[in-house]
Amino acid sequence: MTTSIDWVHEIDASLDGSDQPPAAFVPLPRIPRWHRQALPSTQAFSDYVAERGPHVRRLAHAICCDWTQAEALVLSTFTRLYDAWHRMPSSDAADAFVHRSLGRAVVTHSPTARSCNAHGDDYPIEDESLLFDGLQSLTTIQRKAVVLHDWLDLPVTEVADAIGISPELVILHAARGRSALNFLLPESA
Repeated sequence: MTTSIDWVHEIDASLDGSDQPPAAFVPLPRIPRWHRQALPSTQAFSDYVAERGPHVRRLAHAICCDWTQAEALVLSTFTRLYDAWHRMPSSDAADAFVHRSLGRAVVTHSPTARSCNAHGDDYPIEDESLLFDGLQSLTTIQRKAVVLHDWLDLPVTEVADAIGISPELVILHAARGRSALNFLLPESA
């Protein structure tokens, strides 16, 4: 009968010589400190989110017309931004990243009048304005084009890059969105 001590000795015997690296082992070259990827500055990122967070939240709501979906979109956008923060040379580059992320966002359902107004008291009053009611009637691509091009006053090429369509289609969708809003909104708005 074999005791547990015998098993230990057999395992030790089978591992003899295993502390030596295999013949094909080649150590990785040492990377100098200045070539290593820098970690994002948590304070700079926190300052950016504190300063631009409400604006990004309003943009996300204008694109989604649903506060719950807008909150999820803002969270995913800021998470992606944090991962790419070390590559952002300035806040303008971070803004462009946020606009691109919001422009390429997938809106899962079409808003209804009830979805925009079914919220608690903690959401801004702009949710109930005529403009947001009008934005609900637009298609997702028209909302994105109108919000990014007309509201943010981004050039057509940047909007096209953000949404992932051609500049001609941005002009077309923005024009269709504006004409639908002009038809829906009263003259005084």
